[in-house]
Amino acid sequence: MVSFVPQLSFLCLAGQAVAPAPAGTDAPPRRWLQPSYDVTVRAPPPPRSASESVRDRAALTTAPHRTADDLMRVVPGLFITQHGGEGKAFQLFYRGFDAVHGQDVEIWAGGVPVNDVSNIHGQGYADLHFLPAEVVEDVRSQGGPFDPRQGDFAVAGSLRFSLGLADPGLTTKVSAGAFDTQRLFVGYRPSAHDGRSFGAFEAFRTGGFGPSRSATRASAMGQQIVAVASNTELRLWVSAYAGRFDTAGVLSLSDLRARRVERFATYDDQQGGASTRMQALAELAYDVPGARGHLAFYAIDRGFRLRQNFTGFLTSAQGDAQAQTEDALTFGAHGAYRKRQPLLSPLDTVEAGFFVRTDGIEQLQQRVASLSGQVTATDVDARVQATDVAGYLDVVLHPLRPLTLRAGLRADGLAFSARERGETPARQTQGLFIGPRATLDLALGGGVHGLVSYGEGFRSPQARSLAQGQSVPFTEVQAVEAGLRAAGIWGSASAAVFGTRLSEDLVFDQTTARNERVPGTERVGATVDLTLRRGAWLLSNLGATYTRARFRQGDGRFEAGSLLPYVPQLVARWDLRFVHTFAPAPGRTLHAELGSGWSLLARRPLPFGEVGHDVFLVDLLARLRWNRIALGIELRNLLDRAWFDGEFVYAARWNATGAATLVPERFVTVGAPRSLMAELSLFL
Repeated sequence: MVSFVPQLSFLCLAGQAVAPAPAGTDAPPRRWLQPSYDVTVRAPPPPRSASESVRDRAALTTAPHRTADDLMRVVPGLFITQHGGEGKAFQLFYRGFDAVHGQDVEIWAGGVPVNDVSNIHGQGYADLHFLPAEVVEDVRSQGGPFDPRQGDFAVAGSLRFSLGLADPGLTTKVSAGAFDTQRLFVGYRPSAHDGRSFGAFEAFRTGGFGPSRSATRASAMGQQIVAVASNTELRLWVSAYAGRFDTAGVLSLSDLRARRVERFATYDDQQGGASTRMQALAELAYDVPGARGHLAFYAIDRGFRLRQNFTGFLTSAQGDAQAQTEDALTFGAHGAYRKRQPLLSPLDTVEAGFFVRTDGIEQLQQRVASLSGQVTATDVDARVQATDVAGYLDVVLHPLRPLTLRAGLRADGLAFSARERGETPARQTQGLFIGPRATLDLALGGGVHGLVSYGEGFRSPQARSLAQGQSVPFTEVQAVEAGLRAAGIWGSASAAVFGTRLSEDLVFDQTTARNERVPGTERVGATVDLTLRRGAWLLSNLGATYTRARFRQGDGRFEAGSLLPYVPQLVARWDLRFVHTFAPAPGRTLHAELGSGWSLLARRPLPFGEVGHDVFLVDLLARLRWNRIALGIELRNLLDRAWFDGEFVYAARWNATGAATLVPERFVTVGAPRSLMAELSLFL
C-alpha cells in the first residue's frame, strides 16, 4: 500500500506518464514510465471524493467469490442479494439506494459498459456473470457523481473492474460441492507478458439448494496487449457468455411461519430465465511525457429471457405469470486526451474526453397462463433505439502547495426512438443534461487529506414511457460529500458524510414486475472504510455505511418524509485474511491461507410501515498451496443462518380457487443455507 501523498507527488513530478486513466479503461503499463523512476506498483488515480476506494486482488481473494458479481461484496457500503436465482443479475444496495439490478450504479468492466439501457426488466440492468472472479485485477468504487467521466446510472456511484490474470502459465481449477455444484476454470497467461494478456474459460452448474434453483453457465474470453510503438499499445478484448437459471420465486411469510410450506419450496416451478452476452473491444492508447490519450471502440450483443410470477392468481384466474424477452445490439466508443497545462502552477492539467453509445433494442412482455404456459395477453412489443452522445472537460489546478482543485463539466445528449408493434411513426424524443463536478483536496500533513466534493448526475428514463416530441425527463441528481482520507505503511482509512437529492425516484411495483416512478427523494448518511496490512501475512478491510432515505414529496402511495421502502439503513462488510508461508526444504514452500467475509444488512424499511429482517452472514475460505498444486475449501453461510435475500409487502393470491383479497402481506425469497465447496488448482 502506498500513501496518498507520495502517490500524488509522483504523479505530478512524472508529468502525465501516470495521470489518471480515463473512465472504463485499464491503467497504462509500467514500462511507459520514465526510466529515471523505480516504480513497483501502479498507483490509483487521485480520488474524486473522500469515500472513493480500490480493492486490489489481495482483497478480492480473501473470501469465496466465483464471479465479478460476487466481488461486489467487498465494496464498502455495498450489499448484494440474488432473489431471482443464480444466473439473474444481483440486487444492489449501495449508499442508501435500492439500485435493484443496476439502475443507480454505473458499472464498467474492462473498458466496456455493463448496464443495459431501457431493459425490459429494469433500467440499468447489469449482469456480471460473464466475468469470472479470477480475471478481475481490482475493483474501483466511486460514491456519488463527482467525476466527469461518470455518466448514465451513476446516481449512487460507479464501479470499475480492471482485468488481468494473476499467475503466469496455465491455471486450472476444478471445484465440486453441495447441491450438485461443479465448476471448472481454465486460464492462460503468457510468461513473457504482464497479467493483462490472458485467455480464460469457465463452466458452472448447480442443482440448487431447493426446487427451481438449478443453474448452468459458460463463458470464455481473451485479452491481448500489443505494443504498436515504444509509447503506444493496442488492447484487444473479446468475450462470450451464455447461461440459464431457474427461479423459486416468493413465499408467503405467514405460510413459512405456520409451516404450511417447506423453507425451500416454490409456488410456481415454471419460473426462470436465460441470458447471453458477446462483446468485443479495441483500444489504442499512448503515453508521452506531458500528455496521454486513448481511443476505444466496442460492440455488445445481449439476449435476456425471464418468466416470473409475484402475485399468483390475483389479477387473472389463469395466473399472473409474466414472460419478458429482450435482444439488444450496442455499439459505442470513448476517448480522452490529457495534457499538462500550466494555469496556476506547472503541475496543472487539462483533459477532454467523449463517450458515445447507441442501442438497438427489441423487447417483449407477455402474460402467461400458469398451468398451460399459453400467452394470454401482450403488454409490450416494442422496438427502441437509444443514443447517448457525451463530452466532458476536466481541469486539475494547484493554486496553493497543499491545495488541489479538480473541476469538470459533463454534457450528455440523449435521443430515443420507441415504437410499439403496429404504431406508426415511432415516437422521437431528445434531451440534454449538463452536470458540473468539483472536488477540493487539502493536504493536512502526515498522509491525511480533507476532501469536499459536489456533483450533479442523471439517470435516463425508460424509452417506452416517453411521448412524441417530449424533452427527455432525466432523473436529476445532486450530491455532496465531505470527509477525511489517511494512508501510511499501516494501510489506509477514510470517513465521510454525504447527502443526495433526486428529482424523482423509482420503487419496485410487484404488479408490473418493474420499478415505477415515485416523487423526489433524499438521502443523508455517513460511511467509513478501514484497511490494515501487516506485510503479506495480514489483511483486513472493514467498510460500513449508514443512510436514511426518505421522500421529499408525497403521492397517493407514499407520504412526504416517510422512509423509502426496501432501502437498508445500515450495510457493513469485513474481510479478514491471514497468510503464512512454510519453507521445509530449499525450493519447497507451503502457503497456508485463511480468509473470511462478514456481511451485515440491517433496518430495511418495507411498505406500510413494516421493517424487514436483518441479515448477518459469514463466509470462510481456507487454502493450501504446495508449489504448483493448491487445495481450497469454501464455506458459505458458515453459521447456517435462515435468512431472506428479498422481502416485499403486497397483496397476492396463490390459491387459484381461493377467495381473492387485497390485504397486503409479506412475501420473501429464501436465502441460501450453508454450503461447502472443495477446489483443486494446478499451476503449470
